Amino acid sequence: MSGPTVRGLGGPGSRAARGQEVVRRSNRSAVLSHVHVAGPTSRAELTSKLALNRSTIGDLTAELVTMGLVTEEPPEEQPARSARRTGRPSLVVRPRPDVTALAVALEVDRITVALVGLGGVVLRRTSRRHRPGQHDVRHVVDAVTRQSEELLEPGGYTRCVGVGVSIPGVVRRTDALIRFAPNLGWVDAPFPELLSKELGMSVVADNDATLGVAAEHLRGAAVGVEDVAYVRSDIGIGGGVISGGKLLHGAQGGSGEVGHLLVDSRGLECRCGATGCWETKVGVDRLLTSAGRLPGGGSHAVEEVLRAAEAGDERCAEAVDEAAYWTGVGLANVVTAFDPRVIVVAGVLDQVWRARPDVVHDGIGHASRIALLEEVDVRSAGLGEDSPLIGAAELALAPLLADPVGEDPA
Repeated sequence: MSGPTVRGLGGPGSRAARGQEVVRRSNRSAVLSHVHVAGPTSRAELTSKLALNRSTIGDLTAELVTMGLVTEEPPEEQPARSARRTGRPSLVVRPRPDVTALAVALEVDRITVALVGLGGVVLRRTSRRHRPGQHDVRHVVDAVTRQSEELLEPGGYTRCVGVGVSIPGVVRRTDALIRFAPNLGWVDAPFPELLSKELGMSVVADNDATLGVAAEHLRGAAVGVEDVAYVRSDIGIGGGVISGGKLLHGAQGGSGEVGHLLVDSRGLECRCGATGCWETKVGVDRLLTSAGRLPGGGSHAVEEVLRAAEAGDERCAEAVDEAAYWTGVGLANVVTAFDPRVIVVAGVLDQVWRARPDVVHDGIGHASRIALLEEVDVRSAGLGEDSPLIGAAELALAPLLADPVGEDPA
């Protein structure tokens, strides 16, 4: 009969061993996260960028290869340098795009679902318009389930780690309950929970503009910028903010709801119940109806109005000028509230800003004289309309990137 187990200082259950595993887990995460964002990277570059020694990098990448998360390949030959090269070339570490997440972007007029691999590669996608009267949660769950199954069935992908959802509304951080999505007509909707039951996978969700600013900061127009506001307008207006390099959520998940900032106390009633919100002044349908067009045409219809305005159509020109002015007024409020270095604009705001930058700046000047405005750089979204979708994929991939093993050594 064996005696009691004695754990020495270096034993597998010791505090030192647990500490070493915590460090190793952090380093493993750093390697995978780096190649996920930066793309194929040589071992030598990883050694330099992550300040780890060569043997540690070699061990970590070998583990990630065994886990099926990365591949290692010899670098492509460069004839001009090959004659001077001495020693063994440094292997190139590549994220495996067949390790995937499902990304879902819910919008007022359509649902987009994409299969996104490590490295941010969109492998496949499908988009469907909402049917009239079918914005209710059950219909949307069913539609997303069908679209997701279509993407997963023929793929042969090695692993789908979960689902990330972009929501045009306020999402409670503790349980992802959709507290309020006025343009979908949702109040306290348990959408992620219902979708998780249908798909049998983990489902996480966040506000569309919050995911948009995260994606633009990681891969788009605001890479390397620590203070960013992202503002997107289609039917409504949503905003996401990164301040000091940190994503702002707010106490109840409602930070960045800039579409409901007051811009005109004598204006129209908003879907939220208030009067004169910014999104009553700027949006697809507002611009189209002001130009004498039917609502519901989307960004393509907006482009037609912009072309007509440039061609001399007075009504279209007045509609574009009005939208541009109120775009400026709203952006001034965003600067006053959050003091960003960069504002990334998407959707109708971007279309109008590019068409009438002078009128947008007039609106900014009329709304505020604060000197902060002089230092703000307005940029088009680098990821275009896909910013929330890519952000949703990153949300779903985050647990894997944080801990590729998925075990807590503590």
